[in-house]
This record gives sequence, C-alpha cells and structure tokens, in this order.
Amino acid sequence: MRPNSQNANIHTAICGKNPRLYPVGGFVQIKAFSKINLILEVLERRPDGYHNLRSVMQSLALHDTLTIKPHTPAKGTPPLRLTCDNPSLPTDEGNLVFRAAQYMAEAYAISQPLSIHIEKRIPVAAGLGGGSSDCAAALVGINRCFGLGLDRDALREAGLRFGADVPFCITGGTMLAQGTGEILTELPPHPDCWIVLACLPIPVSTGEIFRQVDAKAQPDDGPESTPAPGVGPMGEALKKGDIPGIAKEFFNALAPVTTRMHPEIDGLIAQLRELGALGAAMSGSGPSVFGYFENKAAASAAEHILKKTIKSVFLTRPERMRLP
Repeated sequence: MRPNSQNANIHTAICGKNPRLYPVGGFVQIKAFSKINLILEVLERRPDGYHNLRSVMQSLALHDTLTIKPHTPAKGTPPLRLTCDNPSLPTDEGNLVFRAAQYMAEAYAISQPLSIHIEKRIPVAAGLGGGSSDCAAALVGINRCFGLGLDRDALREAGLRFGADVPFCITGGTMLAQGTGEILTELPPHPDCWIVLACLPIPVSTGEIFRQVDAKAQPDDGPESTPAPGVGPMGEALKKGDIPGIAKEFFNALAPVTTRMHPEIDGLIAQLRELGALGAAMSGSGPSVFGYFENKAAASAAEHILKKTIKSVFLTRPERMRLP
C-alpha cells in the first residue's frame, strides 16, 4: 500500500488490545522490547560475508519507549526531529530510528513533519537488540500513526533494510530465527518466569567476534568444538511450560569467543548460577548475561547482590507476541 500525501494525515492511533501502543491525543507512544537469545547457533558463512544463524529469540519486558507525533518545525530546520534522553546516542542518520522514519516518509509520501523521542532503558550495544527494537517500534508506530495499513509481513520486509534482528522485533514474542534472522517461525509462547539481566560495562565488537569465529577451529578449543544442540528440546520445553527445561537448553556459539576476550562475562554467568539461577547464558555477542530463577524472591535477591557491583542490572520477565 502506498498512500498519497492527502491520505497521510496524522490521526490518533487505534490500538485495540495491543499494550505496545498508547494513543494520547495526536501522538503515539510505543514500547520497544529488548530480546535475548535462548539458543544461538552460527552456521556457514554466506557469499555476502554474513553468517547463516539459527536462534531461538525471546522478547523481554525491559523496554525503551518511543513517542511519535507531528510537529511544526522552526523555519530552516529539518522536518524530521529525533531526540533521546541518552546523550551518547546519535540523533541523525547514525540512528536506525532516524533512517527508518526517513524511509517511511519517502516510501509512503508522508509530508507531515515528524518528531520522535526515545526514552532509553535498554543498555546500548549490549546484545539485547535495543537499536533494532527501537527501529522496529518506529516502523510500527509510524504505520499506526499515519494509518498506512501495512501488515506484519510488509513491516518485516521494511525492517530487514535496517538489520537482521529488526523483523523479529516487529512482533517479538518467542521465535525461531534462521538465515541472517529474517526467516521467522513462531514457537510456543514462553511461560512466565523471572529473569535477572546484567550488562557489564565493557565494549564488545560484534564484527570482531564473528571474525574470531571464522578464525577458530583449533583442535584444543574445547567448548567451541562441541556441536550446537538442536532447537527440538528447547521447543518441547517451551510447549510444556517447563522453565528448568528451557534453562537447561541455553546455548550460545559466540560465548566461547567473547568470554575468551572478556573472561569477566564467564565470571558473571558463574555468579548467577551460584546465586540460584536455574540456568544462565550470554545474549547475542555480549556483554549482557541473563539468568532464569524459580521465583521472584530468589530473582530479587540475586538482582540486589549484583547491583552492588554492576550498574545495569534488571529484574524482568518474558514478553509475549504483540502484533503490529
């Protein structure tokens, strides 16, 4: 659907039962959920330089919030204005939200000047999909805000322009992601549980991690040589609502590489287990680590202890599927 500018007038979004979107007057607020990788397998390298992956991805309740609204720009200022409460993030073409908004305006002839504000809670460059989720939220929010009528598949196709994780973040929930992340298969919804999420203040380069993955395969590499488990047992545990069974199947093929470069991540995984986690693992290429707990009391106690030495620690839960 390509509406012309006459049909692209701003209106209050009608959100139904979708808790991601909150219509307030003439603007939309939308939650951008974080994600973790319950399983992350790295397969063959593709001709385009990327790797095929197989990953079980799960949205978490920890989220950023985007506010999207029309505005009247001052004379001589650009029609698209992006602001963020985290001054370390760019607010121009260096931000995926800005680029996604530019794309939507050009592709669907939106002439109304637009203002977007990002309220950040998801740690930056932490393996939690914060940038991808913000981008996805911008696409979904603009679609709703201007009544473009794009369905889930169209939004995912648009999102793939901006990153492999964006299509998943369009809807979130519990998904098997394949290819570079664009081939999505819905899995049984994740049962409710308590999750402690901790992000160490160390820089991790995803590009460098994948270069190290390509350079590995030494015979004494230990865990790196262990075949990754299939998705089957994880899928069965999800279907049964078996939290300990889910935690038992955590796997991240990037963890041996990242933890070799940053051994403190391994230390954090071990600490979470010592604090009673049913299972703990690294998300994405790091440096965030998550642990599953049997109940809120145990999770809150672990959160309290970790916060004594780590600034970015969150007590959160799984977030279920949310359609655009």
